[in-house]
Amino acid sequence: MLAAGSPPNDHASAAWAEPLIAAAGKAGIGVAVSVVGVYPEESRWVYASPVAMELMGTQLDAFVGSRFEQSHLGGVPFVATSVFRDHPSSIAYWATGELVRSDSVRVPIDWITIEAEAAHLSVHWFIHANSYRRIRAEPSAAKVSFREVIDSAPDSVIVLADGRVVYANRTMVRFWGYEHGWQLIGQSLSGLVLPNDVEVAHAAFETVLCGERLNSPLELRILRRDGQSLPVETLPVRMLWQGEPAVVVVARDVSGRRQVQIQSIKTDRLAAVGTLAAGVAHEINNPLAYVLLNLQYLIRELPKLESSEDRVGKLLERLREARHGAERVSAIVRDLRTFSQTDEESVGAVELRRVLVGAINVARSQLMERGQIIELLDNVPLVRGNASRLEQVFLNLLINAIQALCGTRPEENVIRIRVKRSGDAQVLVEISDSGVGIPAEHLDRVFDPFFTTKPVGLGTGLGLPICHSIITKVGGTIGVTSEVGKGSTFQIRLPIDREAQPPMIRTPTPPPTRVAARARVLVVDDELTVVSMLSRILSEEHSIEVATSAETALELLDREDFDVVLCDLLMPNMSGVDLYEEVSRRFPGLQERIVFMTGGAFTPRAAQFLSNVSNPRIEKPFDMRSLRRLVRDMAANRHVKSKSSS
Repeated sequence: MLAAGSPPNDHASAAWAEPLIAAAGKAGIGVAVSVVGVYPEESRWVYASPVAMELMGTQLDAFVGSRFEQSHLGGVPFVATSVFRDHPSSIAYWATGELVRSDSVRVPIDWITIEAEAAHLSVHWFIHANSYRRIRAEPSAAKVSFREVIDSAPDSVIVLADGRVVYANRTMVRFWGYEHGWQLIGQSLSGLVLPNDVEVAHAAFETVLCGERLNSPLELRILRRDGQSLPVETLPVRMLWQGEPAVVVVARDVSGRRQVQIQSIKTDRLAAVGTLAAGVAHEINNPLAYVLLNLQYLIRELPKLESSEDRVGKLLERLREARHGAERVSAIVRDLRTFSQTDEESVGAVELRRVLVGAINVARSQLMERGQIIELLDNVPLVRGNASRLEQVFLNLLINAIQALCGTRPEENVIRIRVKRSGDAQVLVEISDSGVGIPAEHLDRVFDPFFTTKPVGLGTGLGLPICHSIITKVGGTIGVTSEVGKGSTFQIRLPIDREAQPPMIRTPTPPPTRVAARARVLVVDDELTVVSMLSRILSEEHSIEVATSAETALELLDREDFDVVLCDLLMPNMSGVDLYEEVSRRFPGLQERIVFMTGGAFTPRAAQFLSNVSNPRIEKPFDMRSLRRLVRDMAANRHVKSKSSS
């Protein structure tokens, strides 16, 4: 340790301070030691660290041994701006000021002195003032920067202490519908969250304050200033706020995600309904096929019986009513099948006026003398779509309009149809009626499957959903406006087909003359009642063989040549697709004579298969005349080909 009177240039006497000096040097702090003499002029500098010398801009040899003065540091002037002691009896004081170096550089420094009177030594610390002030300011600056980051965060952040808001960032302020954060400060949780969620929130926050963590984010509904609610997902975390336990809550708006989830659930339900519809259609169509065929057969055969004409007439009337009911079931099944279809319809250029005129002509037969249809059909470009599907849409809307009419006089019942161009890319079709209208609370649901405002027995709730599906698939839109007691207006917008070419005018060629021929027909279906009825219907004109499995059909085909093969598409063990492929392998060319019978349900493989082959198909339930005509035509084609080959 240095003592008073020690040689001022004895550097070894400062060895005790080396660890302290080394640490100060790493921190950028200069250290110097002075010896206190008996008289002030005897006080000398006995040591200075490299950092101290760098601040002073002088050499160690010139500094050590020089007189200790507060106005000069080894000959370098020091201009003090303030000097103070912590206490009059304190052994430490602090001075701030500037060193005026010989190179004219002015260095701001803070000079801290600690006096050790017993050893007659003073230790001095020299710190570059800007560096020291920056060190002291960094915590505050960091706090400001952190606050700016939190305020700009896309997620909402709020701090609750004792159940009240002590801080909220800008996003959270906007969530609640306020303009300034101070409007939230001091509010209790019960006033910011929906009443049903307050208890849950309090329980979760108490759990967090006890040091536990939540297993999953907590979903709450906050109560906005305007009275509206907003679902948020929150993550509460324990923290200290001004030394007291508090809960910081990070919240995220999940209303958009909720809408996506709802839409996803709705889509899943529709997919399930579609699958159910396809299965129901297939199961109904099989029995319905032979019910209708039997009814048609009886209606045709009863007049041939020798009996009272009056009695036969009554029986025929009952049968016609039964057939009407079966045909109505068939129409419902057809709608179910249409609703469940996921394959793309052929889409091309459609002349809209022609399609509308066809639908209007059918609708007029339903309207009869009850009202009038007013047509305002402008000349419009060809639109993109499928003609038969669009006719289905317009006919459905017209039938709905007819059923909605409620006037007692024909002039009160009016349906208006207007077609015009809508901008450069679309054509607008409006179908309006003067009917009962649709209540406002039902307008958002009219396109939902199985929703209907019609009385029981008049609607299935599939018509408008099918219309919506058909229109949207071709890139169009369909909407409705309505007022109770004044009627409804459906608006359909369809895209103009830019690639459509002007239609070529061709002279129609007459259909080829068919030569009646008795054909050999094989009927393949796993439903015994279906094959029995088909055999009974067709055996009047053709030779019929039946098989209730594809395996049996192959055995018959191996023994006999058939002109027509009526084959069910979906059968157990070996399907119609499998039979087609096996026939192609064993009997090349015979596969072209297969007519597929479908009940409305298709496996992915069957749907892909039907899209790749050109074989005719008929749908259950059959129309007897159409079925007989198809078999007759195929038999005639077969007869013509046989004659030409011979």
